[in-house]
Amino acid sequence: MDIQAEKLNLVKAILDIEDIGLIKRVKKILKKNDHDWFDDLSEEQQQAVTRSLEQLDRGEGIPHEEAMARLGL
Repeated sequence: MDIQAEKLNLVKAILDIEDIGLIKRVKKILKKNDHDWFDDLSEEQQQAVTRSLEQLDRGEGIPHEEAMARLGL
């Protein structure tokens, strides 16, 4: 079954729910999956991540293997 058919089946199942508690639990699950971990970081951490991504975009990064070797891992 393709993803669109699965979505339609899910929508139909949700429409048939009469239990408000179950609807709230489904809503909570959907909201939880929509959360971005970046939002949980402090402003300082967000800036550090942003700077790091900008450095990588400029080609200033090092390969993962090299970083691990430098850390002795």
